[in-house]
Amino acid sequence: MKFIKTFENLSKNDVGIAGGKGASLGEMIQAGISVPSGFVVLAPAFEQFLEETDVNIEIDDILDKINHEDIKSVNQASEEIGNLILNADFPKDVAIEVEKDFKKLNAEYVAVRSSATAEDS
Repeated sequence: MKFIKTFENLSKNDVGIAGGKGASLGEMIQAGISVPSGFVVLAPAFEQFLEETDVNIEIDDILDKINHEDIKSVNQASEEIGNLILNADFPKDVAIEVEKDFKKLNAEYVAVRSSATAEDS
């Protein structure tokens, strides 16, 4: 499974796996707009992370306990989920692919942005 796509290989058809920002960068390149080299870590990488670590099971348990009418409950759940993700081991195959493509950029500095696949829907 490929977890990375370069901007040049993205289009509006990739919003579901690359998010709106990633797909838009691909569209800009295809339209002839100058965009620095880069790549997107695709949604399947996160899905693999959740499955390999079983974090998805723990997240579901936390979400089942939320009192949606109590903002403190929602905030606490959000913090717990964030901590689970931050403390879980990152899948080696995804890390290897990201490192490989990062080295190809041959850049001293890079910009990192998040782009949720459903945030623009």
